[in-house]
Amino acid sequence: MHIVLLAAEGRSPTEIARILFCSRTTVYAVVGRFIQEGRAAFDDRERRGPKPLLEQSANEYIERLIEEGPPTEHGWLRSRWSCKLLALELFKERATLLSRETLRRALHRLGFHWRRPRPAPPKKDSEEQKEQKRRRLLDVISMIKEAGSFFQDETKLETNPKVGFCWMRKGKQKPLRTPGTNRKLWISGALNFRTGSFHWVTGERKNDELFMKLLERLRRTYRCHKQLHLAVDNDSSHTSKRVEHYMEDRPGRILLHPLPSWSPESNPVELVWWSLHEAVSRNHQCGGLDDLVEFAEGYLKERHPFRLKLGEVYSHLQRPPP
Repeated sequence: MHIVLLAAEGRSPTEIARILFCSRTTVYAVVGRFIQEGRAAFDDRERRGPKPLLEQSANEYIERLIEEGPPTEHGWLRSRWSCKLLALELFKERATLLSRETLRRALHRLGFHWRRPRPAPPKKDSEEQKEQKRRRLLDVISMIKEAGSFFQDETKLETNPKVGFCWMRKGKQKPLRTPGTNRKLWISGALNFRTGSFHWVTGERKNDELFMKLLERLRRTYRCHKQLHLAVDNDSSHTSKRVEHYMEDRPGRILLHPLPSWSPESNPVELVWWSLHEAVSRNHQCGGLDDLVEFAEGYLKERHPFRLKLGEVYSHLQRPPP
């Protein structure tokens, strides 16, 4: 259109070519086509060259293959689709002979990328599982009305720092020192939901001994309460034989309330651990495990008490059914 407008102003082909950075042959061709066809000269032209190897139906077939199921459903002993396997499948079903690179370009054009999938937990959609989750959440809501109610959970500290975002100069990646041997320490903590007090113990392993150590600290700290209620997850360290014997020796003193499976949002202690790792574990430069533990305990004491709210999973219980 610029060529036609400049030609209408009386510019010569040489001037138009110099202004628009094109050849005089292009100027002659465009002006001649406009004289013959008029407005239709500016419409899109049919694509020149050979026809594309993959038609619309073939593209739709490739999309169905990748999105609907693994190669085993089509008789291939493979767990995922590759460019070579897609070429074999197209040749088997549609007698279309294509190279791997042609299919790679087609996949990029269709919006597919070769990347790692995201692991997802199994679905918990059965009516029985939904009802079990609802009963457990209602039990926790009734638990927090008692005086000695706690939420319990564990986390891990490592001398090998967790990598997190930080400010650094453009074009330079800041080095993060890592230890030669990674040492670990577990923290078991309990949050008093009424007062916000947070109590914790440490141990080398996440087992029933660490859990009973926390129970013993809570029992000695809250002697004024006849019963202590703890909302715990479904880890085996909370239901072992040793824990059962410990509670049988002190009948009625400690009551455990199991939280729903695969539901970290139902435990407010997860927010305590998240803040701890954000402030302490990520990109830490502690020389040893003792320094890291001192750093973490100092942070917990500084943030104490924690004023947390129950997650949205509890608020859904209060809503009327649709």
